[in-house]
Amino acid sequence: TLANPANDAKAMGDTLRGLGFEVTEVRDATQAQMQQAIAKVREQLKGKQGIGMLYYAGHGLQLDWRNYMVPVDARLSAAADVTAQTVDVNAVTEAFKAAGNRMNILVLDACRDNPFPQVASGKGLAQLDAPPGTLLAFATAPGNVAADGTGSNGLYTQFLLQELVKPQSKIEDVFKRTRFAVRKASGGKQIPWESTSLEEDFVFNDGSRFGVRSGDLERMAAEARQREQQLIEQARQARERERQIALELERERQRQAEAAREAERVRLAEEA
Repeated sequence: TLANPANDAKAMGDTLRGLGFEVTEVRDATQAQMQQAIAKVREQLKGKQGIGMLYYAGHGLQLDWRNYMVPVDARLSAAADVTAQTVDVNAVTEAFKAAGNRMNILVLDACRDNPFPQVASGKGLAQLDAPPGTLLAFATAPGNVAADGTGSNGLYTQFLLQELVKPQSKIEDVFKRTRFAVRKASGGKQIPWESTSLEEDFVFNDGSRFGVRSGDLERMAAEARQREQQLIEQARQARERERQIALELERERQRQAEAAREAERVRLAEEA
């Protein structure tokens, strides 16, 4: 069970509404609810030449170079269960294609620890090439797993939310800055990844719909720095624990070696 996806979905939904998006939000969803949401969005976007966006947080897995979002009612024990009980990410791209969108954005914070290793083709999600007019964003590089986070949001989503609301930020810069922040905060263990074939510029916040005061930006930057320092300190403490364990193991090895030598000396003395 992951702690943060429901919080992530709510925070992302609230943020996107503030940015002018019409949001269809489902949390802790079954397969049927996810499929219904995709169909609903397809119909809402149909013929509008709009911008379609999927944000998904939760468990995801890859099978035969396809990526799947895992609903709460999935019970996966064999590879055949994946296609039958999950939702193929391609179903979203096909829905957006059928709607005739001019631009599509798919954000998958779904590269978390895989609880179904027996049915997946590999760790994390598979690399995908973005169809024309599409940006695909992954919380971490293909084949790797992402952190669920220790706060109320996952590590990737935490920084993405901060970048989305910054005025006049081009979409490529939003994800570039998010990648930098996540890589730095994770000590290089998690590096977000994108594949893009966008052909026009886009900003999430044009400055008119979702105003961010300079004080808010300063506060968010301070919170990000504080979070970064916390992660650095946690990493330092982990390294120190590992060092202490290694020292204790070495001391124990030396004690055992000395005991063995003493036993050998006693044996030789008795033989003499």
